[in-house]
Amino acid sequence: MKAVIVEIRGNTVIMLSNDGSFIKRKNKNYEIGQEVEINMIKTFKSKRTLLVAAIVSCLMLVFGGTAYAYFTPTEYISLDVNPSIEYSINTFNRVLSVVGVNDDGNTIVNSLEVNTLKNKDINDAISLTLTQIIKSDYLNNPENAVVITTSSNDSVKAIELAKDLKNTADATCKENDCDAVVNAEAVGAERVSQAKELGVTPGKLNLVEKLIKSSPDSTSINKDEWLNKSVKDIMAQTKENKEYEKNVNESQNNEDLQQNQEEIRNMESNQNSNQSTTQSNNQSTTQSNTGNHETLQNPSPPDTNSSENNNKQNNPTSNENSNTSNDAVNNSPSSNDNGSSSNNTNNSNNGNSKK
Repeated sequence: MKAVIVEIRGNTVIMLSNDGSFIKRKNKNYEIGQEVEINMIKTFKSKRTLLVAAIVSCLMLVFGGTAYAYFTPTEYISLDVNPSIEYSINTFNRVLSVVGVNDDGNTIVNSLEVNTLKNKDINDAISLTLTQIIKSDYLNNPENAVVITTSSNDSVKAIELAKDLKNTADATCKENDCDAVVNAEAVGAERVSQAKELGVTPGKLNLVEKLIKSSPDSTSINKDEWLNKSVKDIMAQTKENKEYEKNVNESQNNEDLQQNQEEIRNMESNQNSNQSTTQSNNQSTTQSNTGNHETLQNPSPPDTNSSENNNKQNNPTSNENSNTSNDAVNNSPSSNDNGSSSNNTNNSNNGNSKK
């Protein structure tokens, strides 16, 4: 028969056997919570019909605080695949109770027998439970997953316990050639209470709330319906929602990128146009300034012909008078005669002189 060490008093220990008997034995360097094989010697039966409160009170009187601590639940553990199972354990990580939360969970617990799991270390209990779940073909699909949640008044212990149980579950899956992904997390007491009100484990409740959060239309999710589905189905839908959101974001980012690139191209085009206009204006200004400078250095000589022509054009009467005067002189007979007479006189005087 197996028993668990629940009290140590110097050289003696008190054990709790599988049938509910308390046994007093010599201490052989035992530890609280240690499971041992025993032969019945001295026993006293506990009445299973007694209320838990009465049992705890008696234990406090007879065995003191250590026995009370052993029977006091301090941590809460849940395991979800599709079977959902919850465990209560004491401060020594020994299982005090095991309960199936849904029909599949009850099937697994009944196949294991509660007494097989009670008083075991929680790591051993999780390993036994998960092995039975694998044998029952709940994890024969690579997309299946295992979710473990822990809760304790000591948040640090809850986190450490979640890590330990994840390692135990991973090792159990490996031993049974199971490729299921194991997720483990610590939750608060409030989350445990909320889950109990809904008749589910906190791990299942967390999964469904993550599903709702990932959905593009959260109002389309029937929470109660999804709380009754398997971990595989919930996680698969959550994954699909996240991929959809990712694709939408990528598409939006691509559109934003294209729009930004178009705006940049337009800005560059405007800048180039402005630069070309500025350069053209600068060149025109430079050429104008150069021409003015050359004009100042090399002034053009006055055009006399142009001036005379302009005067003629501006004074047509004067031009006509001048032409008339020239014609009168050229055509005057007295002028010609006088010229001839003068020439004759000169010739006569030249002849007299030769003689």
